[in-house]
Amino acid sequence: MPVRASDTSAEASAQRVQPALRQRKANVDDHKHPVNVVHHDEATFGEMLADRIAAGIGSWVFLIVQTCAVLVWVLINVIGMIKRWDPFPFILLNLLFSVQAAYTGPVLLLAGNRQSQKDRLTLEHAAFEAEKADDQNVQILLAIEKNTEMTLRILKQCEQLVENVAEGKTTPKSG
Repeated sequence: MPVRASDTSAEASAQRVQPALRQRKANVDDHKHPVNVVHHDEATFGEMLADRIAAGIGSWVFLIVQTCAVLVWVLINVIGMIKRWDPFPFILLNLLFSVQAAYTGPVLLLAGNRQSQKDRLTLEHAAFEAEKADDQNVQILLAIEKNTEMTLRILKQCEQLVENVAEGKTTPKSG
């Protein structure tokens, strides 16, 4: 939905924009732009998996869940409500963090490489579209130049006609 500049209230603008954004979010597989088609449709299983994992790791939900899990882990071991399975200074927790870092680092690098590829494809596509637009502009300018030349010829003929009429000369009738 287009948003008009005449609508000054932020609420009116938000009411128009929000449904479009919700619909866009709902249609995750709606990627008709050529760059997105290449990026999504031609991705290998590993690339898609890396993208999904990176999206999960980079979310607030992941950070909150992990923070809560670590807090519960530490509290249970500090209080000693259950037999301590991870003696101080939390060697097992440290090992789990190391394993997580060993896997998430490369996954994030893979996802970053995919984003770099997408950015490169986007730039290439934008350059192609700009070149196409330049070619169209050249064609339009050539057509304008041709029309200008014809207009100048017609003006020259009109001037001659006006001179002939002013001098009292008659011109042969056409048709």
